[in-house]
Amino acid sequence: MKDELTTLSHTAVLPAAAGTIHPAPAQPFIDRLLQQSLVLAEDWEALPSRVQRRVLECKEEPKALEQLVKHGLLTRFQAGRIDTGSTFGLILGSYRVLDRLGAGGMAVVFKAEHMDLRHHVAIKVLPPMSNEDTAPETRFFAEMRIVARLRHPNIVAANDAGRVVSEDGNTVLRYLVMEYVPGQDLEEVVREHGPISPNRACAIAYQMACALAETHKYGLVHRDVKPSNIMLTAEDQAKLLDFGLTRHFGHRVTAPGTVLGTIDYMAPEQARDASTVDIRADIFGLGATLYWCVTGQLPFPSEGNPVEALSRRLTAPIPSVRAANPELSAELDAVVARMMAERPEDRYADPAAVMEALLPFVQPPDGDYQNLAALPVAESAEIVELPEAAAPGRYRILVVDDEAPVRELCRQLLEAEGAIVDVAANGAQGLALAAKGGFDVVLLDVAMPDLTGVEVLARLRQQMPKSHLKVLMFSGHATPEEMSEMLARGADDFLTKPFRVAQLLARVHNLVKLKAAQDRAAALNRHLAAINAELEAEVREGGGDAESLRDTLVLAVARVAEQREGRGTGHPVRMQRYVRTLAEAAACHPTFSHQIDCPFVDMLECVAPLHDIGRVGLPDHILLKIGPLTPEERLTMEAHTVIGADALREIGDLQGANPAFVQMAAEVTRSHHERYDGMGYPDRLAGDTIPLAAQIVGVADVYDALRCRRLYKPALPHAAAVQILLQNSPGQFDPALLEVFHQVTAKFEAIFRETPD
Repeated sequence: MKDELTTLSHTAVLPAAAGTIHPAPAQPFIDRLLQQSLVLAEDWEALPSRVQRRVLECKEEPKALEQLVKHGLLTRFQAGRIDTGSTFGLILGSYRVLDRLGAGGMAVVFKAEHMDLRHHVAIKVLPPMSNEDTAPETRFFAEMRIVARLRHPNIVAANDAGRVVSEDGNTVLRYLVMEYVPGQDLEEVVREHGPISPNRACAIAYQMACALAETHKYGLVHRDVKPSNIMLTAEDQAKLLDFGLTRHFGHRVTAPGTVLGTIDYMAPEQARDASTVDIRADIFGLGATLYWCVTGQLPFPSEGNPVEALSRRLTAPIPSVRAANPELSAELDAVVARMMAERPEDRYADPAAVMEALLPFVQPPDGDYQNLAALPVAESAEIVELPEAAAPGRYRILVVDDEAPVRELCRQLLEAEGAIVDVAANGAQGLALAAKGGFDVVLLDVAMPDLTGVEVLARLRQQMPKSHLKVLMFSGHATPEEMSEMLARGADDFLTKPFRVAQLLARVHNLVKLKAAQDRAAALNRHLAAINAELEAEVREGGGDAESLRDTLVLAVARVAEQREGRGTGHPVRMQRYVRTLAEAAACHPTFSHQIDCPFVDMLECVAPLHDIGRVGLPDHILLKIGPLTPEERLTMEAHTVIGADALREIGDLQGANPAFVQMAAEVTRSHHERYDGMGYPDRLAGDTIPLAAQIVGVADVYDALRCRRLYKPALPHAAAVQILLQNSPGQFDPALLEVFHQVTAKFEAIFRETPD
């Protein structure tokens, strides 16, 4: 009965037409595809009836398949397999195979989709085999168990595995479901575009070293690190593929004397006996891959038959990247040579050492590594609900102008951007509409007959003194002095008629973004005030003291910010411990001894968790974005320093907080992203004009950011984070403060380990 119901629910019915209804020629064929889930019922039902009719009226199955491909219900690959009758393997558990991506020595990889969730995956499928043939399955599921343990931004994740059996029971397909990574593999990139720049190549190699460091933690060796096993996303995130040759140090699936891997990138000891290699064989493969990236040439070109190629491989000297490309630096040549040293003991000992060696070559052009840790983690956490910024194009605009053509032009332009627009023909109408509230921006003409724009502006500000409503004035006759006067009276911007379309849209867009940021900052202030009031009540009831209240409030507020970004709550506590450690050590340094005393250290420890509180005032689409920020988004992100400082000063004034406490908290929040060379933000402060408290917090924050894992990047080891701060960030920090940091790096590592998220 169940099968009958399934058949009925998936049966395609030819829509009724006038006159006699004839049987649909393709009806049985479509029913079969639906029953087998080769075509999904929801896709078929979403087709317009006229398209369904066209498919069902096809007298030949290939014609029906063409129609299904045309309308996106099948891919060319699926249609080809169905046309030849090779449908076994097109449905693998809950997954529908869409296309063939490639093949390796052990398996074929397909693009597929989950039939219920409809997300894309990559599925690795072993060649068909009989039930008695268990050796390939042993190796295959050994890979599945290994990769399933690995969760790393630079390793393709394995999510599922299974097997399907043919109808006759004689053939079995084993498959592994993996993360689908759109993009090109590194071999394709270099073949199509030629050698890539040393900085980019080393950045990719650095990511792969991070991935190998993760595998090394589990005692695993990949044994086939090569360009075609490294996928690059559009953002240049590198992902390591194909663990089909992986070996665990404690297990031996590979028979002694077996050679596994690709000869072009294979370590000499692996060419002799793949069963005995360790992580240094992967370091060799990574060095050979780096050689390919910067030269566009194979490190050991294969000629002749495989036996001859393998023999030459065992005796060939290590190639030099400078011999292939003299423009490459001697320092990079030395790094690659050491990675590819003939004897394993002459190579870097582990992936962490490779990361440290590569780091000088991947420094960003501006020398600033902070952008490596500017984005939030993706783990789920309680989100603090604050009003979201207006979605792009969904803001409300009021146009007040006595000229109908101007009103209509503004309406059409802004509605085309998706805005909601109301218009008024004079000042009185404009004030009446504005009084109803809900507007983000008012476009206000200066010269109107009943009430002038200046009068309307004054009444708007009187009616809504605490509103963040933005007012853009425009006129064809106002002098520069009159414009300045209007800005002083409360206008937010001014536009001269006739204006260009791009000018109007840019001004409105900027005002909307500013209002959204101010609205969120105001919500943050209300939230802080509520927390403060609640804690004060608890202190009064419990007999606590003001300092305990203050300290509790700071941590509570800091955790609000961390939770909104979906991050753990360890960061605020680590920041307190970092800054106390660094400040106490700095008090003994002659450069800082006259500026630091016990009250300074105590207060800095308290305010440090507030350094990023302004991020709560940022729009979700920027704060929670996964991927690089655009230049415009980065400017908005940088505004968190000003939002936070202003919020702290405002709440301090409202609550009558200790002025010294508020001053230090605001300085830290506003200035912890300033750079010693004057290239930071928001005020381009330089040298000793940067408050010392903000400098100390800046060092601690960068260290912690580099150590923490993000969705798009791995956590850096302690040695790499220290190297970035001490050697690879020229101009970012006060050299004297870095001397102090160098003295306490071991304490920083201990703090990080003792206070997890």
